[in-house]
Amino acid sequence: MANIQVQNPHDKFFKETFKNPQVTKDFITYYLPPSLVKQIDVNTLEPQKDSFINKELEEVFSDLLFKVDINHEQG
Repeated sequence: MANIQVQNPHDKFFKETFKNPQVTKDFITYYLPPSLVKQIDVNTLEPQKDSFINKELEEVFSDLLFKVDINHEQG
């Protein structure tokens, strides 16, 4: 049997875990300071596309990206 090693296991675990919006909502709610949590409407949390084309037409990747309302404005 081949021995397959996962590249960047911590990064993959983080991405797989936090791509679930409910997990991210819970993390924000329970681990960020209450003063910040008051400003974030976790019910508007929405995963976003993770790759983009920049001005130079190069593809750029983000780790995890979410859209969320902060102080009643999209962030």
